[in-house]
Amino acid sequence: MADFKHFFLHGTGRSEKYTPVTFGGGPQQSPPRPERTIHGPNLLTGIERARQHIQQDIAALPMAQGIRTIPMEFEEHGQFEMMIDQLEKDRLGIRILNARTVNERVKYTVAVPNESLAEFANYIDRYIHQNHPTYGTPQHEKMMSGIQAIGPVDLREYWTDDVFPFPEQDQTFWWEVWLQTDSQSPEEVETWFRQRAAELNLEVSSRTSRFADRLVILTYTKLTTWQSFPSLLVYLAEFRRARVPTSEFTSLTAADQSEWINDLLRRLTVADETAPAVCVLDTGVNRGHPLLEQSLSETDLQSLDAAWQQADHDGHGTAMAGIALFGELKEPLLGQHPLKLSHRLESVKILPPHGINNPPDYGPITQGAIALAEIANPHRSRTICMAVTAPGDERGSPTLWSASIDQISSGQLDGQKRLICLAAGNIRENAGNDYPDQNQTSGLEDPAQAWNSITVGAYTDLALIDEHGLENYVPIAPRGGLSPTSRTSITWSDTHWPFKPDVVCEGGNMAQDSAGNFVTFADDLELLTVQLNRNDNALLGTMRETSAATAQAARFGAILQSEYPDYWPETIRALIVHSAEWTPTMLQEFQGKTQRCKSNRLRTYGMGVPNLARARRSAKGFATMVVQDSIQPYKLEGSTGKANELRLHSLPIPQAVLQQYSDAPIRMRVTLSYFIEPNPGRRGNVARYRYASHGLRFSVMRPNESQAQLVERLSRAEWPGPKRPEPIVADDRKWDLGETLMTRGSIHSDAWSGTAAELAMCSYVVVYPVTGWWREKRDRSTINNSARYSLIITLSTDSEELDLYAAIEQQISIPIVVA
Repeated sequence: MADFKHFFLHGTGRSEKYTPVTFGGGPQQSPPRPERTIHGPNLLTGIERARQHIQQDIAALPMAQGIRTIPMEFEEHGQFEMMIDQLEKDRLGIRILNARTVNERVKYTVAVPNESLAEFANYIDRYIHQNHPTYGTPQHEKMMSGIQAIGPVDLREYWTDDVFPFPEQDQTFWWEVWLQTDSQSPEEVETWFRQRAAELNLEVSSRTSRFADRLVILTYTKLTTWQSFPSLLVYLAEFRRARVPTSEFTSLTAADQSEWINDLLRRLTVADETAPAVCVLDTGVNRGHPLLEQSLSETDLQSLDAAWQQADHDGHGTAMAGIALFGELKEPLLGQHPLKLSHRLESVKILPPHGINNPPDYGPITQGAIALAEIANPHRSRTICMAVTAPGDERGSPTLWSASIDQISSGQLDGQKRLICLAAGNIRENAGNDYPDQNQTSGLEDPAQAWNSITVGAYTDLALIDEHGLENYVPIAPRGGLSPTSRTSITWSDTHWPFKPDVVCEGGNMAQDSAGNFVTFADDLELLTVQLNRNDNALLGTMRETSAATAQAARFGAILQSEYPDYWPETIRALIVHSAEWTPTMLQEFQGKTQRCKSNRLRTYGMGVPNLARARRSAKGFATMVVQDSIQPYKLEGSTGKANELRLHSLPIPQAVLQQYSDAPIRMRVTLSYFIEPNPGRRGNVARYRYASHGLRFSVMRPNESQAQLVERLSRAEWPGPKRPEPIVADDRKWDLGETLMTRGSIHSDAWSGTAAELAMCSYVVVYPVTGWWREKRDRSTINNSARYSLIITLSTDSEELDLYAAIEQQISIPIVVA
């Protein structure tokens, strides 16, 4: 698939006078239900397309032989809850095969029995033509409104892997084949599969994993094989790419590990000395490892105290460096193609080899360590990576350490802003024994509450154990769920503090014996990385928890800095958070529509799992626009601080093209990122003692709202008289989070789904200030400060016909004028 650089928008904003509106924002209405006379026939058309498609497959492909159901794709509407579970429980016998999240919208692959097709179509017919006898609303309206579209499926719709993209035709690897066993015994389904696989001479694992209504068998083959697999669709539920167990590498001898490493070195090209770097603040790094030494210069290996020396006394920093440079090492080692790195490493040792720092003055320690790296390479871009945390749940309140991090990242002291990734912290005692309740009551550790940092929690996609000695053990966390040791901020009750973590990355899993009596770590459930100086001379080991997760996020930051050298730290931070999505497990865990459910999801997973591919590049149906601008939030009027201005940004929305494809589904995501200057004294929530120097918010033009109405809705300074002009245009869009949940901290991200026609009317975004301690100062030099911000806007669609990137590119060629 072709990919493109993001759009960097210049000159899209202008200032308007700003006086905040301090009372209601207009009536809030529920979004209108789809027009049944249009929506119903579209659903019936989709069912017929699915029926015809499977008939063609039956006639042409062995995989469809004997199938007695019609596979269909049900896409959720986005603004209304899909009641797919009610359909499954119904006597029609409809079964959910799998669920996938595409562009943050869930799509279900379902199987409708042949004999139930007519009756299911009758549901839709009654929805079109009949009303409820009591309420007068269309029959089955809630059920049908939640379905955006129905359509046919191919093998692509059975691919549910969240990490690996749908494979190329001839790409050969180990597949996880998930087979449904709700209509036949697992023994019979397994026997059938193994017999057919033997007939095709396929390599199949001798082991089988069994779950409720599912069994999983690993098979080594390529995509084209499955079309020739007789009757595959009778039992197939989903495909995923099998993860090679980490123990396959850690159990090798040192000599065998060296062979794998040498093969990677032959394919490896390291980044030059001027490239961005991940700066690891930890126990030091052992530069002598063959995979690290070319990417870590001797001058970039430092120690806060010269007496400690620079080498890693513990192994933790070296393991983090391996993940910060390569990510999880299995993929590079198993790869066959050249690998070119775009970033380097730096290390500053901040932990002594014996005892602890005395005094434990980690605010100045962190700032001093960053200064050492910057003095050694003052012109290099870097992402600071620190997984060192202190026990104690501050429940979001700033500490000296977290405030020091906010201070140095904001540039308050020297004008230089910095990108810093911090670990959320781990549960250290009895981890995994009371999962996930213990995670929900274990708050993030200091300094993870820092506003300007990217705070990283841990989730896991590792859920298969093939390790010797653990044959009767099962993973504790479900695939796509929270790592068993990762902390959350669910116990933070104060509404003044941000939702943390910001994102989650892979942090591994834990194993529990079948009796539920014993919990342990396992190599297969951890990330492969480098190690050095172990007694057996092994060069490969494992890492886990939020340390591993933080190193991955920092790697993302350095790669993005290499890709976009002109982007600010605020922008790189925004791209990482902007790219994140919740896994189906996360959505199911907090599936309610209430504010509490959404809040708890944010306090557990942040915005979800970052996607490096989407953070780096746009595509035909996924176009990202980047704005870097500044605003003067306040002004001194007499002796009082007042709000000063808002910034009105015109977006290159291709209105003509969107109106041409008016019914095409569209998703718009907006992220605003800025750094605050901290005021950490604990003097209550009095305005002049607020923690944040300033706050910013964004608002997107509503459908059917003019530019003048948008500005008047937000600013009294633009009202022609003392009263707000009428009418106030209601926001019918269904935002994922909404203003209450979206406006915490110093990075704000939200999205809505609708149609191309609705998006065509949303061509402006406003950035405006809210209160902060800058405004309460009486000196002009402070109150007149300007604040930088980054604004990221992504438009995405599943429509094959609508080329969003080309349409925006064409629109950008037309001069943008903010009227």
